[in-house]
Amino acid sequence: MKVPKKNLMWWGGGIVFMIALLAFFIIGCQGAVGPTGETGPAGSAGIQGPAGPPGVITGTISGVVLDDSGTPIEKATVATEPANPAATTDADGKFSLKDVAAGQYVVIASAAGKNASASKVSVLAGKDASVKLTLGPADPFSLGLVRAVSFRTGDLDVLPDNKVAITLSAGYGKSNNNNIITSGLNNVPVGTYVYLQGKETDDHDAEITGWSWSVIGPREKNITVENAKTSQPRFMADAEGKYEVTGTATTEEGKFSYTIEVFASRYVGVQNCATCHSGSVKPDIVSEWKETGHATKFEDTYASYAPARDYCIRCHTVGYDETSKAGGFADAARQAGWSPDKGSVIAWLKNNNWTIDRVMKSPMGQFANVQCESCHGPGSVHEGIVESKEYGSLMQPGVCSQCHPQEQQWRNSGHSLTGSKNLHTAEGASCIECHTGQGFVTVKIRGQQPVFPNLATAGKPANVPDAGNMAPVACATCHDPHGFPEPFNKGTAEAPNMASLQLRLEGNVTMPNGVTVDAKESAVCVSCHANKRDQVYKSDYLAGKKTRGAHDNTQADVFYGVTSAVFDFDKGDYASSPHKFVVEEACIQCHMAANPKAPAGAEADGKQVVLDHGNLVLITAGGHTWSMEGDYKDTTVENTTPCAASGCHVGPIKFNRPAFDDYDGDGLKEGIQDEVQGLLALVAAELPKDDKGAILSSTIKPDNTTELQRQALWNYWTIANDGSNGVHNAGFSVQVLQRTYKMLTGKDVPGAALR
Repeated sequence: MKVPKKNLMWWGGGIVFMIALLAFFIIGCQGAVGPTGETGPAGSAGIQGPAGPPGVITGTISGVVLDDSGTPIEKATVATEPANPAATTDADGKFSLKDVAAGQYVVIASAAGKNASASKVSVLAGKDASVKLTLGPADPFSLGLVRAVSFRTGDLDVLPDNKVAITLSAGYGKSNNNNIITSGLNNVPVGTYVYLQGKETDDHDAEITGWSWSVIGPREKNITVENAKTSQPRFMADAEGKYEVTGTATTEEGKFSYTIEVFASRYVGVQNCATCHSGSVKPDIVSEWKETGHATKFEDTYASYAPARDYCIRCHTVGYDETSKAGGFADAARQAGWSPDKGSVIAWLKNNNWTIDRVMKSPMGQFANVQCESCHGPGSVHEGIVESKEYGSLMQPGVCSQCHPQEQQWRNSGHSLTGSKNLHTAEGASCIECHTGQGFVTVKIRGQQPVFPNLATAGKPANVPDAGNMAPVACATCHDPHGFPEPFNKGTAEAPNMASLQLRLEGNVTMPNGVTVDAKESAVCVSCHANKRDQVYKSDYLAGKKTRGAHDNTQADVFYGVTSAVFDFDKGDYASSPHKFVVEEACIQCHMAANPKAPAGAEADGKQVVLDHGNLVLITAGGHTWSMEGDYKDTTVENTTPCAASGCHVGPIKFNRPAFDDYDGDGLKEGIQDEVQGLLALVAAELPKDDKGAILSSTIKPDNTTELQRQALWNYWTIANDGSNGVHNAGFSVQVLQRTYKMLTGKDVPGAALR
């Protein structure tokens, strides 16, 4: 049925009316607002807004560096502890260290020729901390030192007179002006001569052409100096106390003075030293010393003494010197009733029934054996012992050569030219660990960073002397006077036990390349004769971040054939000769073999040839020269004794032994050293050069080399710097060079037998 339109409108309006009416009755009239309900659960987090500006967490350290007259110092270095990037002062002495994290710092300024200065500062976020640092003048360069003299080392050029440092009534050394022994310490026995040595050049390598010396002794007494206008004067320290020695050197630039303090003391005996150095005040050194052969030397050998060997007690006791006035064994023997006019002290002791027990219980026992003062000098004026350490004289070879004659050989070694004799390496913080005695002990043995006197602060005192007083690599560099791991002889019929040599390092040693080897008694050698560039440096070098290639000391890397020490071009490990397996003691087995026999017709001269147990031997090779060949006049002698003793080589033995094949492709099968030198020349021809035609070594950069060339340069210098030309490791040397040549040229060495 169709509903009329107006009816639909009425019907719809009625419905709306009814709904509204119903809602009215349901809702009713609005009442009062009810109490607030409980808070509902938190909704989900909204979208993160943009980051706000960063907060200020750093500040600035700025200031000025002046000398003690108030003049600004330009180019001074300013650093902090904890470390931040260092700054350099400008012409006004000003500096600024920016973006320094808030906190407490010590600011340290240093400059050439000045002592360092330090100051504490607090850095606040967003603030500037200001500091003024004043640098005083550094101590003048060491132009002279106390000289060690020993007839044992061929020192026969001392002043002739009747005053000798040792007079032995048994005939040995009596009235022999050459038999003088001094230690070279700044601490000497009362009543002995002090020998001085002026240097040949100053700190700028300018030749010193003239000398003048003066000495002020205890109680401001002027002391007579003999030969005061020469570089080698001496004076008598006849009273206990301090002697101030002034040496004035003349160069073309003028006159320069330097002062040395020398102390004359009396012997006190190990019992006095032990009161502090047994762990109560200072670290316990005495207990270590008691385990050494030194501690019982007189007691162990007393039974073997005969009047003809009266000289033995000079080294086996403390202070045996008939001419000194410093106490010691000789003066204690006088107190017991002996005197030089009675002849040999040994004969007198034994003829009067002085057993070793009786000697040790008498005042002589206080000075028996090799004690602290044998090496450190007499201890009554303790400042002298301290000064000897600070001057660096304690590490000089003269301390040991009072008794040990090996310094004769050492003087013919490259080690004798280290220390202050090479100022470039003696003043370099990264060099001294292998080029100076104190540096080696401080860095390699004690694990400390070196602090020179002019860089010392209250919080970081000096632990090495200045460059002019640096001792060379000598006896106490390699040997620890206080350490004694094993007995010298395991049995009376056995050879000396190698492990008893009181070496500072033995056995395993980790090279900078990361490889650990058992170097046995050569561990000290390997610790320095291994490329000092580690793997991090090598990676940075390859990336062009370092400009220097392999260091000069690559011998261990080559001897042990360490592939990671060079670049293998992703071709695998390199070959290696059997030397590292059969030469069990490594370096020392060959380089410290017995001195070779002197050439026919040679005569003992104390410098190249000496008489050793009835045989004339050459002391320019073997032993403590570490040289494999030595010269006598116009003759060169190869010390091939260890090669012959190995049983590996037959026939006449030469270092340049016949190679197994032609490795450099020149059509000849030559000596192995010739083959390696030929390969070095082939590789060198392909390497980048500087503007003078020299192979790049210290200016290797991304803008003058490719990555491949940097690898090749590293390999080349590793083999070249080894210096043995294949003797250390023929297989390794040949293969490294052959592979490097191929990578550079894209082809094998033409005509060569390949390894």
